[in-house]
Amino acid sequence: MIYIICRTLGLVSGSYISAFVSKADPVIRNNIGLGILSQAGVAIGLSLIASNKLVELGYPELGSIIVTTVAATTVVFEIIGPLGARFAISRAGEIGKA
Repeated sequence: MIYIICRTLGLVSGSYISAFVSKADPVIRNNIGLGILSQAGVAIGLSLIASNKLVELGYPELGSIIVTTVAATTVVFEIIGPLGARFAISRAGEIGKA
């Protein structure tokens, strides 16, 4: 749960701050964070690389924890991510425009 909360807060706040600093439109600034919550192949691949490096360094348990955490939360974010993106797109008024 801590990883899910921290990742969500980091993505939403980081994208908001970045959009604010770059003077993006308020519609983009207020909605971009929810649109980038999905997580899948890249995260799993990076966790496997990190796990292999940790095994080489003598920390196989830590590598297992990383892979397990990322794999488990990927399921959560693949459910929440598309819902968040749809909500953000709807809130931005972009659904139904051609």
